[in-house]
Amino acid sequence: MKIAFGIGELSGDIFAASLIKYIKSNYPDIQIIGITGPNCFKQGLFSKFNISSLSKRGFFEVLFNLRKLTKFRSDFLHYLYDEKPDIYIGIDAPDFNFYIEKKLKSKHVKVFHYVCPSVWAWRSSRIKKFNSYFDHLFTIFFHEKIFLKTFGYKSHTYVGHPLANEIPFKPNYKKSLDKLKIDHKGKIIALLPGSRNSEVLWNTEVLIQTAENVTKKYNNLLFLIPVTSKDNLIFINKKIYDLNLQNIKTIHGHSHDILNVSDVAIIASGTATLEAVFYKTPLVVFYKLSSISYWLFKMLLRSKFISLPNILSGKSIVPELIHKKANVENISNEIERLLNQSALRKKQTEEFKKIHKMHMLNTNELICKKIFSKCI
Repeated sequence: MKIAFGIGELSGDIFAASLIKYIKSNYPDIQIIGITGPNCFKQGLFSKFNISSLSKRGFFEVLFNLRKLTKFRSDFLHYLYDEKPDIYIGIDAPDFNFYIEKKLKSKHVKVFHYVCPSVWAWRSSRIKKFNSYFDHLFTIFFHEKIFLKTFGYKSHTYVGHPLANEIPFKPNYKKSLDKLKIDHKGKIIALLPGSRNSEVLWNTEVLIQTAENVTKKYNNLLFLIPVTSKDNLIFINKKIYDLNLQNIKTIHGHSHDILNVSDVAIIASGTATLEAVFYKTPLVVFYKLSSISYWLFKMLLRSKFISLPNILSGKSIVPELIHKKANVENISNEIERLLNQSALRKKQTEEFKKIHKMHMLNTNELICKKIFSKCI
């Protein structure tokens, strides 16, 4: 049996790698092909198709790179036609995967989509087309199964979130400190600009300027920035050097360890906010957009919130600073509130515990059982 994976960004690479590891351990005769990323590569998925070609941020960046993205998708689809997989698992990236899934389904390949598109936030009409794209949908958030049922879509299984199992409910703080080789007695603040190169370019400056601003009011602060590539490391270090900041440290990888040891975090909206939830790290969420992208975003948005912690809890538990509100002054003010108010930090962490427990299932086992029940 041959399984193909289609991923479009780093979060999908993490999910795919976890599932590939489980499959290889329990079904060693299955062949794995598809798009790879740094985590899938570690699990032995070697491929000329890499997510670095797909990780574009925002409406206009995608538009400007549309020709390259379309060619990548076409080349990958023809590769799949030649390889003839028995099963295709598209992980997130609906704008990329839905087209491929529909084509493969018409060729009688069993197609599964892992991670429900954010139909509860915008474009809920997409649910009507799900049956034409894939045979079954795996959802990772508890509220999604209820939402899909209200729209009459039945072919889905809630499998929990893989990170909820990977990240211990009570993570080892000292182990993370030792890994990071940090000996710091004051407060630690994590700065996460995003995983994509474009997000780093877009978000780094406001984070570093915020660090500079907060440092003026507090002594003995250490800021940690995880980076995912050499280019990002060079870019961020230059920004730090230009401002002559001595209390900001960049670390290659180790984003989980950084979240674990941090007292608070400033995070660009995305999967990293959920990682902070599972590490019970109080946080401020921000999201910067161009004016036109923000206008489109507001037009399409159905949800009251944009960040996963607030969406999953159904209420405002973390500050959300969007577009023009995502500035140095506002972010600094919210960080200072978290640093000064232990009750506020505790309120966040108690909600985070509830979210973590709700999403702790045997995700990979549930996925494999459903896939093989439909394919064998």
